[in-house]
Amino acid sequence: MSFLRRSWDFVKRLYRAARDERASPGEIGWAVGIGVFIGCSPALGFHGLVALGAATLFRKNRLFCWLGSRVCNVVTLPFVVLAEIEIARFIRTGEWLALDRDKVLEQAPSLLLDWFIGLVPVGGALALVLGFGTFAWARHRAARSVSRKLAPDEDVSHNVLHERESRLSGAPPPSKP
Repeated sequence: MSFLRRSWDFVKRLYRAARDERASPGEIGWAVGIGVFIGCSPALGFHGLVALGAATLFRKNRLFCWLGSRVCNVVTLPFVVLAEIEIARFIRTGEWLALDRDKVLEQAPSLLLDWFIGLVPVGGALALVLGFGTFAWARHRAARSVSRKLAPDEDVSHNVLHERESRLSGAPPPSKP
């Protein structure tokens, strides 16, 4: 077997292991939420490493945590940072911050403090929204894959999903025709 083939097989095995690591919908949602919160932090350039460390520490899916930390990228970073700084300044002083391009460097120390403080409300809100959204997506994906494996017939898969939901909610299962 050639070197490239062995390398490609290794990469595929590594990806499958990372994808399937603690891959329940709840675990994936938590992992993305933690990653998003870390991605909103002032640790620019280290978001991925910090997310991997946090996922390992909290025993969550490292791949999805790392993906969640990518929320602040070149396109979204200015908006997230501005929101964090503005909200933190409003919380601290009761006034919105008037940013001036000429005096931004003079304001940098206080802006960094506001950035850290603003991480909690803005990063927390983004983490909740994206974490719950990912949970809903993962739950839908899991239910769809279960229904496809159990019954390719749509009526049967519909009944399987209703039975599963009724078991989770404690309601009696629907009667079969």
